[in-house]
Amino acid sequence: KAKKCVSSTHYHLITMESTPKWLPPGADCDADRQALFGLDLEEHFDLPARLADKSASLVEAVNDFHFAMLNDKPRNEFYRRALAEQVKEGDIVVEIGTGSGLLAMLAAKAGAKKVYAIEANRHMAQSARHLIEVNGLSDKIEVINDLSTNVILGRQLPERADVLVSEILGTLLLGESAMEYVADARKRLLKPGGRIIPAGGAQFVSLVSSDEIRSITSVESWEDVDLRGFNSLQDTVSVVFTKQYGFRFSSTKHDILVGKTKVADVDFNTSECGVLPLESRVRITVEKSGRIDAALTYWEAYADNERTQIMSTDPKDTIDNFARDMQWGQALQLLDDTSQEGPGPHPFFVTEGEVLDLVVRLSEDSAVIQFGLERVASA
Repeated sequence: KAKKCVSSTHYHLITMESTPKWLPPGADCDADRQALFGLDLEEHFDLPARLADKSASLVEAVNDFHFAMLNDKPRNEFYRRALAEQVKEGDIVVEIGTGSGLLAMLAAKAGAKKVYAIEANRHMAQSARHLIEVNGLSDKIEVINDLSTNVILGRQLPERADVLVSEILGTLLLGESAMEYVADARKRLLKPGGRIIPAGGAQFVSLVSSDEIRSITSVESWEDVDLRGFNSLQDTVSVVFTKQYGFRFSSTKHDILVGKTKVADVDFNTSECGVLPLESRVRITVEKSGRIDAALTYWEAYADNERTQIMSTDPKDTIDNFARDMQWGQALQLLDDTSQEGPGPHPFFVTEGEVLDLVVRLSEDSAVIQFGLERVASA
């Protein structure tokens, strides 16, 4: 879990009531406890000065997903179009997590009078200021180096904003605590009835079967050697990003046994922590017989309240978008049949038309998700 930041006690009553559980990589409020990049290198290894004073978590995050994110052209167009349609001439815009400053610059180009771009890491904030200056927009954009939950109305932010924009979506829709950060900014930093981009989103899951995925997550035997006992260590608890496995899901051979199923729906205009149940059940029907190996997760984000403009991580939608699969991709949770006796894990075989309950468990901040499967007794 991320360590907590301590806010100034003087402003305690007008900042967020509690610190979000998820903090962005390299957030400066935790800088004194963060290892610098390159400290694990031996002395004779080269370390450029431009990296030597940066936190390891920041450098790793930028190289892990920021470059891919900035080169996801459909993502950039999603935000450019949304801002062009929703920012009115003379609007005040606040952005949570500006990073490179791209969205702040798009907001300024859309006609905003002033954009307040909040960024928790001081080196990232410096980079954003530089890029904003290079693009001739320094007069319209002010970068605030702090967590959005620490920003004080009337102090760093002179007035409430007309538009709130953010891109703090993870491989799981709410995996970067978007619910907490957006709800806090909506209440404290946005005018009543202000526009929020994205306006909402939905988390989906499909149930899949794949020999290839099975070949890297379990074992049967090698020649005449029985290795099945090793499967007792198989992780059927955690949701693992496909990027962590080292593949794009669209590149695997697989069958969809249960298709696109919505397990959570979020309206950023109203939603806040606690609105989604900690545990729920979704009744599903098997569409194809086989062995369910995993739950595959992906999401949709909606630019407007009418949900006419969609950004998706569905593998069918990202098959021609390598950058999106490398920054978000999808996630998998291995599934087993817990109704069977014995130590397990047990394979979960199903037949077409069979009815199941998909158990959905969420953490208190809705950032972490877990699935289970239960068979429904015949009437």
